[in-house]
Amino acid sequence: MNPADYFRDLSKEFRAVQNRIRNLIGDAHWPSDGAWKESVLRTVLRRYPPPSFTVGTGFILTPEGPSTQVDILLCDDSAPLLFRDGDFLVCPGDCVRAAVEVKTQLPPRKLHEALSKLDEVSALLRRRCIHPPPFLGLFSYEPITSKPTIILDTLQQVNGQSNNYVIQALSFGDSQYYEFWDFDPQSNSRQPYDSWVAYNLPDCAPGYFLHSLILFLFPHAAERARKMWFPEEMNQRAVIEIRKRKDR
Repeated sequence: MNPADYFRDLSKEFRAVQNRIRNLIGDAHWPSDGAWKESVLRTVLRRYPPPSFTVGTGFILTPEGPSTQVDILLCDDSAPLLFRDGDFLVCPGDCVRAAVEVKTQLPPRKLHEALSKLDEVSALLRRRCIHPPPFLGLFSYEPITSKPTIILDTLQQVNGQSNNYVIQALSFGDSQYYEFWDFDPQSNSRQPYDSWVAYNLPDCAPGYFLHSLILFLFPHAAERARKMWFPEEMNQRAVIEIRKRKDR
């Protein structure tokens, strides 16, 4: 098994879809293009979880009202859905295991807005004390021009100073990747780490994002087999910047 080549193939697959749509419709009808890419990510994601999980898009409904529309919802079928029609879901917070925002591209001025939307979903689910905590992520097909320090600063500002569930992972283009770690991934220490880490992972970021989502939901799958799930490139040499979630 060669996880690095497998991850690079995933990046090529996403890139091929993006180019195919652009070749067909050019610069017109970008909302349709964005919806198609959400559909592609949902299709790829469906390959991983067991049949007891539903992948779709829609709204989370609580007694306080509905969320904004979430691009990708992954729901546990052991809890009831309120409505389902094809990929469209209306679900109570109790069944939500993952919520992902998908962007074709994310200009720097839109970063705060995208992260704030995820944090609002996080706060909604946190008020319902959803357990286990959900995976929250942001996925962009294009790289972002913001510097890693700016992205980490914005993460800390939006999602770091409250008790909301943490935004777990961000992927921009083929190589820019961010992940939150409860414990130091480079050691066996169980001391709290509570930090986001920015990585440069050439041609591997989408694969890391997908596998991190699955292993967040099924952490025991990687016990004694982490190299099967992730290339060895995710080591200290790939780290660009580290930021604590909360100011002490």
